[in-house]
Amino acid sequence: MSQRTEVIEKFLDKTIQILKNDTIKKKIELLIIQPFLQYSLDLIFPYVIIICVVFGILIISMISIMCLLAFRFSSGQIAASVEAAMVNSI
Repeated sequence: MSQRTEVIEKFLDKTIQILKNDTIKKKIELLIIQPFLQYSLDLIFPYVIIICVVFGILIISMISIMCLLAFRFSSGQIAASVEAAMVNSI
């Protein structure tokens, strides 16, 4: 059992030494990490656009509902005050 752990430790030590090399780091970044991130962003981008559109529609509808409610409230007050003025003038 200890022989396996020694082999694993040696393998890990060699792997760590190889990964410390700057050229290997650049190759890993250019050939593995950047293409993976680019592919992931290409897959996610349409969903981000859909979420932004839905969020924009939600905000516009909320603002329009608030404006309609404010307009109805203010026009209701105006109608009530006009009616009260007419009653008082008679």
